[in-house]
Amino acid sequence: MFFDNYPIKLSDTTKPFFLKGLKTAPAILLIHGYTGSPREMIWLGHQLNEAGYNIYIPRLPGHGTNKNDFLATGWKDWLRKVCDEYIDLCAMYERVFVGGLSMGGVLTSLIAARFNPEKIFLCAPAFIATDNRIKLTPFLKFFVKKIETVKKTYEHDPEYGRAMTDYNGVEYIAKTADLYKLQKLALKNMVFIRSQSLTILSKADKLVPFKVKDLIDNNLRTQNEYLILEKSSHIVTNDVEKELVAKKIIEFLKD
Repeated sequence: MFFDNYPIKLSDTTKPFFLKGLKTAPAILLIHGYTGSPREMIWLGHQLNEAGYNIYIPRLPGHGTNKNDFLATGWKDWLRKVCDEYIDLCAMYERVFVGGLSMGGVLTSLIAARFNPEKIFLCAPAFIATDNRIKLTPFLKFFVKKIETVKKTYEHDPEYGRAMTDYNGVEYIAKTADLYKLQKLALKNMVFIRSQSLTILSKADKLVPFKVKDLIDNNLRTQNEYLILEKSSHIVTNDVEKELVAKKIIEFLKD
């Protein structure tokens, strides 16, 4: 597939990821975040696989390839992708759990509202953003295509840094508006979730404010547990408290 003569090339750090577990064990669909890739969930996936689970981490459309591919996709593509993957896993496994990071947590909640999996876990779910300007993006996208942001450093993982070049240091306003659309859709549908839930938040998260906990408490009408972290940044699945995150998720799923 090509967009504007840009071939889609996948780095090993951005390809979909599957780990086969015990034959009778549940499968877990892990969903990465906005402008991220399966890499964000691979360490957690390995921990869950060692506990026996079958793990699948898809790549959201337009992620981990190039900006032309990214700009050619939107919230409907991302939501359709994870719904299709969930349906396919349910055809192969008797029980399927779902978990996601950031926008992946938002997509997880939408799967739960529609399909009612037994258990879900939401890692730093981006139901709201610290930067309130996201609310302006549905209008701003008609006037501004992109804005410069602070670039991330990938000195410890240069291959991944090269794969994410088109997403690093720039915010594409139309795509941020797609994220905002998913946020609003998720909040509207949260009352329909019946799955047992675990929510993982960090007080040091600079992208999703800790007040998202109040929003979840006020809208989620099912059994929900919390793990509150003190030191982790937004990528709680692969930061300084990742062992604690993995341990809590495994306990939650086996309980």
